[in-house]
Amino acid sequence: MEKITKKVVAIIGRPNVGKSTFFNRMVGKRVAIETEIAGATRDRLFGEVSWCGTVFDLIDVAGVETGSKSELTKSMQDGVNLVIENADLVLFLVDWNDKNNEMDKNVARMLKKAGKPVILVVNKADNVKRQEDLEEFKRLGYQNPVPVSAISGKSTGDLLDVIVKELGTNTITPKSKVFDIDLAIIGRPNVGKSTLLNTIIGEKRAIVSSEAGTTRDIIDVEFFHKGKKFLISDTAGIRRPGKISKDTIESFSVIRTYQALKDCDAAILVIDAEEGLVSLDTNILGKAKEWGKSIVLAINKIDLVPGDKDEYMGRMIWRLQKELNFVPWLPIVFISAEQDENLNALLSQVVNAFEARQTVIPQEELDLILANAKESNFQVYNVKSLKQKKANPPIFEITFPAKAKPHFTQIRYIENKIRDVYPMNGTPVFLDNIVLGKKYKK
Repeated sequence: MEKITKKVVAIIGRPNVGKSTFFNRMVGKRVAIETEIAGATRDRLFGEVSWCGTVFDLIDVAGVETGSKSELTKSMQDGVNLVIENADLVLFLVDWNDKNNEMDKNVARMLKKAGKPVILVVNKADNVKRQEDLEEFKRLGYQNPVPVSAISGKSTGDLLDVIVKELGTNTITPKSKVFDIDLAIIGRPNVGKSTLLNTIIGEKRAIVSSEAGTTRDIIDVEFFHKGKKFLISDTAGIRRPGKISKDTIESFSVIRTYQALKDCDAAILVIDAEEGLVSLDTNILGKAKEWGKSIVLAINKIDLVPGDKDEYMGRMIWRLQKELNFVPWLPIVFISAEQDENLNALLSQVVNAFEARQTVIPQEELDLILANAKESNFQVYNVKSLKQKKANPPIFEITFPAKAKPHFTQIRYIENKIRDVYPMNGTPVFLDNIVLGKKYKK
């Protein structure tokens, strides 16, 4: 696997100074969660910024906190330290309305110790008239602070000029992002989605914690696998709607997770080997099928299953075949994200599913498939034609004679006959049914 790298600029600051709003302004779209609740950003968010011929990656990280010794806070701060270590430039973000803040001083000391180039950015500075107004912020140890307003966009262009100058002449020509596979990792909280992402890319980019629900933002990472360029997204865990309060950070995160599923080409649904499949998982699979997404089921934490693992896997497959009869084409891979077990097989199944959605079947082969279906099953004798309308995902059109509205079993039978020749594992197939010009939904 080969990661795609370019110069990295990190946004560092204490909680609630407007980092997420600032990040969204800089990358030009709403990617981070914006809220007045401190600590809303827990993971690192990556966005590409292009300015005057220079392209760089911008990272928004969790707010730097001091004093707390919780496992989650320690994990978050470890992530902040990793970002600072790998950044080419740090944007130290402070709040114009909160001068002489002790936590800002702690962050300043941390950055001085790290020895990275730093630009002090004073956010929420809508009313700054003169450079002298910024004198108090120079006490943090950085001269020439840059005032901006993330909400209005004031002076962000001036800041970008400073960033480009600081990054130097080693620039990258802007290119449009083109990915072979846009992949989303989805599932319920605490099933190991973030661990899976971290193991795949080989670094701790998402927070891993025993506390459920620690991933709130969508985390996008680019990487290569077997000649395919992936954009992989780790998403917030999806809980049952009744468990989620309205107008909360979690509710917006789940909405964004479903949007990531809607936007992707393929998805990995992760479930816990010990917990097994629950109704929410089948609902997610139903949505993926409805939206035409290729999907692979990853049964994670297989290393924690007691007893004979082969016997367990046999029982699990038998059970899943009964519970998932509406997606019999779904590939199932047993993995351990923690132990890096079977992840290459998982990604290979994703590639296979993605390639399956590109399938185009010649008309002469479709004619032969239909003829064989009629010969084998008298219930479809009256089907007039079978044609492919498009691929990605594959959509076919079946024509019936007048007054012969098809039964769903006829449609399912013809789909199965197509899959006998072209299995298209991991991807849904759609059949539009035409009767005298009227279209019936599957």
